Amino acid sequence: MYARPPVVILAAGRGERLCEDEKKPPKPLISVLGLTLLERVILSCKGAGIEEFFIVLGYREAEIEPRFPEWRKKYKVSITTVKNQDWRNGNGTSALACSPFLSSAFLLVMCDHLFDPQVIARLIAGGNDGEACYLLVDRRTEQVFDIEDATRVQVQDGRISAIGKGLEAYNAVDTGIFLCWPFLFDALRQAQLEGDGTLSGGIRGLAKQKRMKAVDLGEHFWLDVDTPKALKHARKLLMKRLVKTDEDGFISQWFNRPLSVRFSAQLITHCPSEQVTPNMISLASFFLILLGAFLFGFGGYAVSLAAGILCQIGSIMDGCDGEVARLTFRTSRFGAWMDTLFDRYGDAVIVTGVSYGFWRFHPTPWVWLGGIFALTGFLLASYTKKEYAIRYGGGFPNKGVWAKLIKRDLRIFMVLLGAILGYPYFFLLAIGAVSHLGIGRLFWQVYKGRQTVTR
Repeated sequence: MYARPPVVILAAGRGERLCEDEKKPPKPLISVLGLTLLERVILSCKGAGIEEFFIVLGYREAEIEPRFPEWRKKYKVSITTVKNQDWRNGNGTSALACSPFLSSAFLLVMCDHLFDPQVIARLIAGGNDGEACYLLVDRRTEQVFDIEDATRVQVQDGRISAIGKGLEAYNAVDTGIFLCWPFLFDALRQAQLEGDGTLSGGIRGLAKQKRMKAVDLGEHFWLDVDTPKALKHARKLLMKRLVKTDEDGFISQWFNRPLSVRFSAQLITHCPSEQVTPNMISLASFFLILLGAFLFGFGGYAVSLAAGILCQIGSIMDGCDGEVARLTFRTSRFGAWMDTLFDRYGDAVIVTGVSYGFWRFHPTPWVWLGGIFALTGFLLASYTKKEYAIRYGGGFPNKGVWAKLIKRDLRIFMVLLGAILGYPYFFLLAIGAVSHLGIGRLFWQVYKGRQTVTR
């Protein structure tokens, strides 16, 4: 009935703990890794399939509202501005300002709370009736950043019995993400009559009526960014979340990724997103690989060393396109497919360049046969995993050492190591052999535990 309810974003407050200096942008426009806090909230909701937004403004509204036409066009969303002249009296007044616009279920979020798009679906799935409002709560209280300032919640049998910053007995924390019905406005009005203009005041009123329930956040990510310290933590946490422990190979995990994450962060912080797209980074990475492969064709130690370094830089940059895409909400099927395509072409040109460079000084057919042997191992390492996913309907089952030994990051690093030691061709053959052995071992593992496959 409300699979994709509209979203109310509260952005009217002063946010003085984060923006003590009025020379700085207002809180909703504070930037974190290339996007403002408000943009990140909008895009997180859009990632959950929501395209209708009511944004409540108050403090420094004249600086924030002019950004909306650009965002409507850029992100393809509907944004309705709601003015709250009474914002000084608490964020409950901001939520109440939306009452003329809403007659059914709606989501309510804060402009300074970062979260996974998946939490929206979790909240909607958990709030399956119209008899109560729902708050997404985090039960991992020991992991909450700045727990002393967090709004605490006491949950009993799925219902919220108490909520407040000074609550002593609590078992969860308020994430600031709600699924509400219009009867919330009546509770907010009553709280204001009693002298409490906060949103928590209205929620306490609903809790007394047993009309306030909790949905567990689970292991998903969220963060309240309301202090300079929290802002720094948000940057670090967003970067940390780019690391793919289960997917990265040994070289990516310990060398490539620590470098690529920092480069991606600098790139999106200092370069406009319109000028640097993930697909452009994919092209730049591929160009470096091409240039390195071309230099390998000349042979000789110095040139081969330069070629190996260029290929390794290209390998590091190969992680940046996905990182930038995830940090700026620009992931796409085309981008992922293009990146995979360029990776396979990159493998081919590296093998060709290294083999040709060695053949120039050792002109025998065996050189090319060795190159073909290595290349088939590289290509099949990728093909085997993707074909398994298609046939068996899931990711490749092996996450151990051999699965990492056949990854692209190790292949390119081994070519660099070979160039450093003066034997790039022989290292190419060695990693090619490892690829074939790894494929064979993984094939045998699947064969022993094989399932019926429809051909």
